[in-house]
Amino acid sequence: MTMNVRTVYLGLGTNLSDRHAWLDQGVAALEASLVERRAIQSMSMSPRYETEAWGMAEGTPAFLNMVVGVDTDMRLDALLRVLLEIEREHGRVRDTGAEGYLNRTLDMDILCTSDGETWSSEDLVVPHPRMTSRRFVLQPLADLSPHLTVADQTVRAALEACPSRPEVVPVAAPS
Repeated sequence: MTMNVRTVYLGLGTNLSDRHAWLDQGVAALEASLVERRAIQSMSMSPRYETEAWGMAEGTPAFLNMVVGVDTDMRLDALLRVLLEIEREHGRVRDTGAEGYLNRTLDMDILCTSDGETWSSEDLVVPHPRMTSRRFVLQPLADLSPHLTVADQTVRAALEACPSRPEVVPVAAPS
């Protein structure tokens, strides 16, 4: 099956130790892995945003989030396997028995695609089912593609309708 190249938008986040380094390492590993597979034409990155850790214990370190757009013809399930491997290589621990959210070195989620592609399996749902209620996802996604349509609305409209809390604060990447 041959697929057309489209942009796949990925949400990246971290809340442990050197958060900028985790994001930088995740982006570099993603690019290297996709280049090795000859499955990337280009990649774009949003600014980074800091958000308090909502739904977690008080005192939990804040998250640093960004969105990466990858122009690829890779199947979404194959891309998910790449992302999960990168997470593991960077110390991500997934505890399926844990209640609530957990701290993480690196989190990489497939959010949506530029062509409206959908996917539904036990391991992956695209578009991401909770993305339109998460400002920390919508703000960086709007920076990359404000007119992208997800769930019958533009990302910009979803951002305007999204609760303003928790606050999403721009953070400059180190040079």
